[in-house]
Amino acid sequence: MKKQYFICVKHVDNRLVIFFNGENIWDSGIVHDDPEMDVRLDITRQFEHSISDVCELIFEGFNDAFSPYDSVKANPWHFEYQVVATTVDANGNTLTETDLVQPYHERHLSNPNIRAINNKYSFVRKGEDFVVVSNSLTQNFVV
Repeated sequence: MKKQYFICVKHVDNRLVIFFNGENIWDSGIVHDDPEMDVRLDITRQFEHSISDVCELIFEGFNDAFSPYDSVKANPWHFEYQVVATTVDANGNTLTETDLVQPYHERHLSNPNIRAINNKYSFVRKGEDFVVVSNSLTQNFVV
């Protein structure tokens, strides 16, 4: 059996950038109209390289200059993701899948051209697993 780690991105409205230990590992670009994204990013290698260190995972959601509502000065943003640990057997069959962090699924309006969210997690290895030791979340809404 072995452990694998994934970030599952399901919906993005506007722009989501994901960093692992300061490295940009995924950028959605500017996406409009909340399309199905269904991206499953394998971050096993990043975790394996940080076995004895604190790992930092950051989700930055940007509300770029896009609004489908001409009369409204606010832009919609919607981000949905989850970070999971998966245990697979020798044949590649999934035995378990557990959330490492509480799944994030938010939809709001905010002013354009700002960072809408900054969700930062710090992980450490505890036994055979990684656990969150700190979490910092900032969200910007319409003012």
